[in-house]
Amino acid sequence: MKLADLFASKAHSKVLEFLLEHPSKAFSLRYLARATGVAPSTVGIVVANLEKHGLVYQQKLRSVKMIMLNPEHPVTDSLLQLLQRIQSISHG
Repeated sequence: MKLADLFASKAHSKVLEFLLEHPSKAFSLRYLARATGVAPSTVGIVVANLEKHGLVYQQKLRSVKMIMLNPEHPVTDSLLQLLQRIQSISHG
């Protein structure tokens, strides 16, 4: 995996950042689209890419696929720490 895989576009960054800000919650594709301001079709592409690399997974809840960050992925903790550092610098 390369950084370009995770941050291939602004949409990737927005979706990934949102999931990192809510690491233990699951969201529908539609909700992710609304929350990030990214088109649902683009969120679908981003999620498929992140899922291909194992960073997120989808779990079916009734008829809706719920998307969440994979806490077991070896990169997840590092990304969470990076986000916290970035946020503390920009708020401090």
